[in-house]
Amino acid sequence: MARIVSRSDALTRGVTDSELQRFCRTKTWRRLRPGQYVSRIEFDSLSPVDKHRVMAESMMDASTAADAVLSHVSAAVFHGLEVSVADLGRVHITRNRTGGARSNSLRVVHAAPYSASDVTSIDGLPVTALARTIADVARSLSFENAVCLADLAARLRNVTSEQVAAVLDSCPTHPSNRKARRVAEFMDGKSESVGESRCRIVLHELGYTPRLQVRIADADGVFARIDFYLDGIYTVVEFDGRIKYGRLVPEGATPSDVVWKEKVHEDRIRATGRQVVRLTWADLDNPEHIERLIRAAAIRAAQSPPPAGSIG
Repeated sequence: MARIVSRSDALTRGVTDSELQRFCRTKTWRRLRPGQYVSRIEFDSLSPVDKHRVMAESMMDASTAADAVLSHVSAAVFHGLEVSVADLGRVHITRNRTGGARSNSLRVVHAAPYSASDVTSIDGLPVTALARTIADVARSLSFENAVCLADLAARLRNVTSEQVAAVLDSCPTHPSNRKARRVAEFMDGKSESVGESRCRIVLHELGYTPRLQVRIADADGVFARIDFYLDGIYTVVEFDGRIKYGRLVPEGATPSDVVWKEKVHEDRIRATGRQVVRLTWADLDNPEHIERLIRAAAIRAAQSPPPAGSIG
């Protein structure tokens, strides 16, 4: 992580204001905010998430108001959530008051009351607690992006819909509560990746209510856990994010081994009389194509003998 240097620290070490200006002008240093600097080489080598952390730490120095806490996507970063779906260009801070929200190119200051239970400390910085963080992003992000973060919080940190709803209830007049409540009601920790969360949203928008992460068995017993099952039309939907063919290939196996195992599973699923639709990232941007695939699978299932085995 890049080390933040304050103007006072630099002056104490003998660096003059004119030198500070020259360092920034020649791009040796990057100014994070007035009086806060970081080595440009160190900063540019960081991931977007780590860059955001450095920016957030700079914003939350001793000069920041006592009631300021990191919130929204900035809090999500400090809670360790995958925030690739969010804009990390500005740091989000919440002040414990009802008015005075403002923003600039560096930060967004939200004005919203909070209680002591809404705040925690991470790496020595005040951060909104996780349920409050999910409520805030549900109010401010798109439904799709908020669901991806909410699912992740539910899966990794056991945040529940009820906990998020309780945060929303604590501020019943917030204008974005209806939007956020839809996220709270939809979130599901059984979605095991951002791709699966997005896939579930698309299926929902197409009118389907899939069961998630169910196990399928044939005469020889349980042999697979499937991403989505569409009751009534005997169709399995699997999301193929490709990552399982890369860095998550089990030790001692090859990508070809994983592909072969997937094929064997699909053959066994079809042998039970159920159909399989496999979706990729590209498919998620084309709901009409997904609908055609599912309808075709449903027709094939209807024309086949009644399914055997079990789903549960």
